[in-house]
Amino acid sequence: MKRKLCEKDKRKALKRLLAAVAAEFALAAFLVWFFDPFYQYHMPFFGMETVLNDRDNQMPGTVRNFSYDSALVGSSVAENFDSSWLDGKYGCTTLKIIRASGSVADLLYYLEQAQERQELKYVFWTLDITAVASPLEVSLNRDTAPWYLHTETVLDDLPYVYNKEILLEKIPSMLAYAHEGINTGGQAYNWARGKVFSAAQAMRAYDRSGIVLEGEPEEVDFTGSLDVIHGNVELLTDQVTAHPDTVYRFLVPPLSMMWWDCAYVNGQLEERFYILNQAVSALLPFENVEVYYFQNEDWIVCNLDNYMDMVHYAPEINQYMLERMGAGENRVTEENWEDTLEELRRLAERISREEIFRYYQ
Repeated sequence: MKRKLCEKDKRKALKRLLAAVAAEFALAAFLVWFFDPFYQYHMPFFGMETVLNDRDNQMPGTVRNFSYDSALVGSSVAENFDSSWLDGKYGCTTLKIIRASGSVADLLYYLEQAQERQELKYVFWTLDITAVASPLEVSLNRDTAPWYLHTETVLDDLPYVYNKEILLEKIPSMLAYAHEGINTGGQAYNWARGKVFSAAQAMRAYDRSGIVLEGEPEEVDFTGSLDVIHGNVELLTDQVTAHPDTVYRFLVPPLSMMWWDCAYVNGQLEERFYILNQAVSALLPFENVEVYYFQNEDWIVCNLDNYMDMVHYAPEINQYMLERMGAGENRVTEENWEDTLEELRRLAERISREEIFRYYQ
């Protein structure tokens, strides 16, 4: 009799244990679904702040689930834009579509998903010169990104729903950031907090003092890259052609004089001029395209206190570009583009013969 009671108690204990485990699994899944730090399922509930601080993991969900009618597209140099300024200026709701190193193909991967949901009013695209020479294939794959984030089915979401890092790190971090107002509102993915923008910091990325040139550098033959360059330009023109009711505002950002001097000493100046000319010349004829150009702003480019390395500038420069664009300034057209490009050639020459040596004796 006692043995039978003991076995009965064991079965009850086992049932209680299994019920407790099931409850814990259900609670974990509910917490991840409710707070949803990667926004896989929904926008924040009950007026909670949207915190966007993890571009690679949050990008697929925000494109799929957020409410917006415009997009701010670009690489890390576009992350410090205040998209709420765009909303106020142009009467839109802007989603940041960001990809590290932002190739044309990768950015279009997300942008085209956004356009499948609705026709966008505006696309603000920070056009990097290097992006136009990047591979034509989308770089997202199962080895470099959690693929379940890029699928609409929930059947492959177990690594997200039952994830100790999500529960114990991502959700608490999201709540803390929301409380402090970090990476909220128009400051999605802004990485400038805690960064140092100064000549001393920027010069760590480039040692011009260690470069001794004997005569003019020989220009690199880039004919092998022409198919890729032209292919990327075609991706851009196909995009604006396919969406004639969307207004595209392309911004060519100001990369520092170190970036241009590095191109000079490596014999890559002509390649970079060619890439820039091909992209801008192809975009200018479209009626739904505006191009705003900031590379010739020598007061920015030649002042290394504006940078933290060769390409990343302070948020004040981001804001300057938005305000100039909003005022219709710095716009290039088919009529003035040739003169603008020639001005860049003169600036690049002045950089490598004079300006760079103000910092590198």
